[in-house]
Amino acid sequence: MMIQIFNILKLTSLVLDACEESFIAAQDKVAKASAKHFADTGLMAMLCRHDRVLWVVNLTSPGEKQFYAYALIERLFAELPKDWHIGVLYDLAGQIQRSMIKWGFLPNLLPRMKFAVSVFHAFGHQWPCQLRGHPRKIEGYGLTDGEGCERYYCI
Repeated sequence: MMIQIFNILKLTSLVLDACEESFIAAQDKVAKASAKHFADTGLMAMLCRHDRVLWVVNLTSPGEKQFYAYALIERLFAELPKDWHIGVLYDLAGQIQRSMIKWGFLPNLLPRMKFAVSVFHAFGHQWPCQLRGHPRKIEGYGLTDGEGCERYYCI
């Protein structure tokens, strides 16, 4: 089973594990806002290709839990025709894809997705992840940088 996962991802578990450990946002122990004082500890938004907000969810626990991303992806596919495919640009795209394959999350949607790491965040990844997940190196992304969520702010 594990060999199949890494053949699909084309990265070793060592590379994926090192990337996972290097990102502060994904760590449960690091909170940017105290859950003791605030009901919500952050926001996660899904934007379209043109950086327009589609949906926003309130984060209610420290770290960017994967289930928030899965909920947004599932919501998006509920609105799309059944034959559409999408590109998913996310800071931790490799981890999302890895979990979907390993644990069977959203199995009917996985074949309709192509994963890449947002341009700015690609430089925080291990070099194999940069080569495999950079949107400039994956057909279909064009000049999309995936950083709209970083520029998005609530008025």
